[in-house]
Amino acid sequence: MPVLFISFLAIFQFGFLALLIQSATAAVIEGAREGALDFAGLPENTNAAADYDPSGDDDIADRIALEMDRFLAIHNIEIRQNGVNDNANRINAYLNIVYDQTEYHRGDFANQNAGCTQQGDAPVAGEVVVTLCFPLVNQSNPSLNQPIPDWLSTFGFSFDTMHFEMTARAVLE
Repeated sequence: MPVLFISFLAIFQFGFLALLIQSATAAVIEGAREGALDFAGLPENTNAAADYDPSGDDDIADRIALEMDRFLAIHNIEIRQNGVNDNANRINAYLNIVYDQTEYHRGDFANQNAGCTQQGDAPVAGEVVVTLCFPLVNQSNPSLNQPIPDWLSTFGFSFDTMHFEMTARAVLE
């Protein structure tokens, strides 16, 4: 019976993980696609150097972040800066955008320091590269609505130190 119970928990936990990975992958691809659109007259970045909050929606980097935010909201993830226009019950993701060889950031910069780095070749002119990173669970603040449950942690298998990280790229139109 205990083996059956642990197997049952594992099946559901990995099922939630598969759904999260699929949604986050779609968010990254759609973010790159959104960044590739022609935003005539819209500036690339109007945020101050330390302001990574996209809620102003006044530049291209904000548009990319908010498009990705739509895909991630269902999993209690948002691209917001800690304490700035964020929902205290959600995990804050980090977003790195390289738009035509200029780098911009949105979301929680602490996640960037946790090892979130762009994958693949260096960006070239005329290309947008989007990298998303967030923790799978946050044991330091268990009151948060976690992206996935950490049910197996009581049996010695935890997702506490694991992050989702993905990069997508698109050619500017």
